[in-house]
Amino acid sequence: MTIDDSRQLLFQLVTLGDLDRKRGDEQLLIDGVPRMLAARGRQSREAEESLAVAKEKRMGFKARLKTLELELAQREEALQKANGNLLSAKSNQEYTLLMAEITRKTEEKGTVEESILEQYDVIALGDRLVADSEKLLAEAQDEYAEFQVRALQEMDTHKAELAKMDERRSQVIKGVSPDALKIYERAHNALGNAIVPAEGKTCQGCFSTLTPNDNNMLRSPKRIVVCRQCQRILYLPEVIEPTSA
Repeated sequence: MTIDDSRQLLFQLVTLGDLDRKRGDEQLLIDGVPRMLAARGRQSREAEESLAVAKEKRMGFKARLKTLELELAQREEALQKANGNLLSAKSNQEYTLLMAEITRKTEEKGTVEESILEQYDVIALGDRLVADSEKLLAEAQDEYAEFQVRALQEMDTHKAELAKMDERRSQVIKGVSPDALKIYERAHNALGNAIVPAEGKTCQGCFSTLTPNDNNMLRSPKRIVVCRQCQRILYLPEVIEPTSA
C-alpha cells in the first residue's frame, strides 16, 4: 500500500468514524423518545390516581351521610315512641322520667342533625376535590397529547436523518478495504469510537503513550496503525484531515 493509498484509506475511515458518531447521536435521540413519553405519561397516571382517590373519599363521605341519615331516622322513631309513652304515663314520677328521656333523645337527635349538616359540607369539599382532580387530569392528558405529537414528529425527523446517514455510510464503506473495515468494526462494536487522533504522541481514545515506532509510522502512513492498548485506529490530524459526513 502506498502512502497516498494509506492516506485515502484513513480519510475514508475518519469519515466513517464521523458518520458513526453522528449516527449514534441520532439513535440516542430516537431511543430517548419512548422514555420521555413514559415520563410524561406518569404525570397523567398520577393525575388519574389522584382522581380515583378523590372519588373514593367522596364515596366515603356519602356513605357516612347515609349512615347518619339512618341513625337520624332511628332516633326520630325512638323519640316518637317516647312521646307516645308520655301520653300514657300513670304517675308524676313516670311522667318525669319520660320527659327526661324525651329531652335526652331530642338532644341526641339534634346532635345527629348537626353531624348531617356538617357532613353535607364535607361532601361539598369532596365534590370540589373531584372537580379539581378532573381538571388536573384533563390538563395532564392534553399536555401529554401535545407533547406526544411533537415528540413523534421529532423522532420521525431523526429517523429520516439516520436513514440518510445509513445510506451515506454504505457508500463510504465501498471505499474501505475488507481488512481495514474488519479492524474498524471490531473497535467500533467494542468501544463505539473506532478511530481517534494521536496528539502529543498519545492515543486520544485511551490516553496511552505511543511507541516511537508507531508514532513514526503515523507520520508516513503505509498501513493502519492500531493503539496497542485500546485497539482503536490512530491517525495524525496534520497528516489526515478529518471531514464531516
